[in-house]
Amino acid sequence: MKTPFLLLAAVALVLAGCATQPQSGNAALMNRFKQADASGDGKVSRDEFIDFMITESFANYDKGNKGYVTLEEFTAGGGTPATYAKIDRDGNGRVTLADAKASKIVREQFVAPFDAADTSGCGNVTFDEFVAYRAAAAPYVR
Repeated sequence: MKTPFLLLAAVALVLAGCATQPQSGNAALMNRFKQADASGDGKVSRDEFIDFMITESFANYDKGNKGYVTLEEFTAGGGTPATYAKIDRDGNGRVTLADAKASKIVREQFVAPFDAADTSGCGNVTFDEFVAYRAAAAPYVR
């Protein structure tokens, strides 16, 4: 089950940055890239990309920075109650970042943006690929 909002959020987050302070040009992109490159090896693997995007999306859903997302927050962001129930496997009404990262449904939402950025098909995104992806996707983000 796909949740289009999550996919659009992923693209928007990669492109827009969600930085707390405005940055310009390649400095902002390099900062985002370094945040995603958890291993510090100069490239972003599929898992690093997905974990980074889940963390960024989670922060957008978690109003008040309380450490969990409620059903109301999830549906306000375009998700459905049925999808929320699948992510909230213990049914406690709170989806944590760990729940989101462990969810196959959530992880699958970030595969397409990664694949679009990984133009070489090598399983990693270089900084140049990241910049090219941003430029190519820019017309689709408000």
